[in-house]
Amino acid sequence: MVEGMNKGRTKRGGEFVRGDFSDATGQFSAACFEESLVPQFERWAKEGECLLLSVELDSPNPGEPPRLTVRGAKPLSQVTGRMPMRLQADVMHTGALNEFRLELAEGSEAPGEVVVRLAMGDGQDATVRLGTKFQLDGELAERVADIDGIENVRLEPVRGSARLKLVA
Repeated sequence: MVEGMNKGRTKRGGEFVRGDFSDATGQFSAACFEESLVPQFERWAKEGECLLLSVELDSPNPGEPPRLTVRGAKPLSQVTGRMPMRLQADVMHTGALNEFRLELAEGSEAPGEVVVRLAMGDGQDATVRLGTKFQLDGELAERVADIDGIENVRLEPVRGSARLKLVA
């Protein structure tokens, strides 16, 4: 989620953005030098938009923390089934699980995996993989998050499918 942003100018006079983001693991900052994304980041920051970011990670000096540079961004509501995604959620009671099931749409070509953590009571939980052929997008994640008894909904790319490039 975009929490805030500041605009700046590069040495050559171009615009860039330094954005503040948060996800399920915490908060982080990243710079974006793609001038075509600057106006979009302004809108996304105002709206607190949830994004799927394509980033580059580099570490200029061994003693310094690595830097993130945004190379591309897309609102989760526009993420389509082209890339493998995983929807995760905590289900607090069986009634919520039935409503959740009604929201899911299976498709033979859809690369979406759904994993839920079921609250069994007495501090017991069970993690269940519902399948790997679901059509997932940001709108579905928002509808699921609105179901009473569903918490901690997360839509993210499936790990291992990322194309990482080391920048030295």
